[in-house]
This record gives sequence, C-alpha cells and structure tokens, in this order.
Amino acid sequence: MKENNELERTDIAVDSDMEVDCDIGQEITAYIETWFDVDKKFGINTASEDGTWLNMYAKYNPFADTLRIECEISRDSGSSYFDYEPTEAEAQLIKGMIAEKLMQGHGRTPQEFCEDVGGIEIGGMTQ
Repeated sequence: MKENNELERTDIAVDSDMEVDCDIGQEITAYIETWFDVDKKFGINTASEDGTWLNMYAKYNPFADTLRIECEISRDSGSSYFDYEPTEAEAQLIKGMIAEKLMQGHGRTPQEFCEDVGGIEIGGMTQ
C-alpha cells in the first residue's frame, strides 16, 4: 500500500471465478484477494480475533464504467458488511485487473463476458 493507504497492484489479486448478475446481465462480481493489512486500510480489527477475516468483492459494470466494493467481515459468530468507496486510481486498477483476468481466461472483454455468459459454466459456477 502507498503511504496514503491507497491500494497498489501487489496488494490484491482478482480471482478467476466471476459471476454476472442475473437481473440485467451487466454487472460482474469478482472476489478480490487481499494481500494487504485490511485492519490498517479499513480501520477494523480482525487480526486480534481468531476465526475472523475479510472478504472483498468488486461489483463492476463495464457498460456504465462503475465499480463498487463490498466487504464482508466473517466471524465465527456471524458476518457484518460495509461498502468501500475506492479512490479513482484504485477503481481503475481493479477494473483493469478484472479485464486482464477475463481476457486471459476467456478471451473476452468485460462487456463481451457479460453478453456471452448466459447459461455458460464459468469456473464451476453456472451463469
């Protein structure tokens, strides 16, 4: 992470299993692997609690060029959720990494992936 806590490419990875929403078929959900100090970044306290971790999901609409980040703090006793508003640089980084992963794995742009995914099994999940 940069000194201002902004995420860099080495801080995250985009999982290859992605889903497209079934409502309008224009939003890709991708799991973001967190290789950074989530407590420092988000001002939470997961490291001191055994059985607690953070799951981070990108919700990317390549048609509207929007990105939302949803975070889930999972504990043995249950889960809590919060949204994170990425900086412009973080948003561009994550959208680019999603596009790269889709091109590598499927030979498709994010828009093409959304258009083509109906009924296709991707990464073990039926879309």
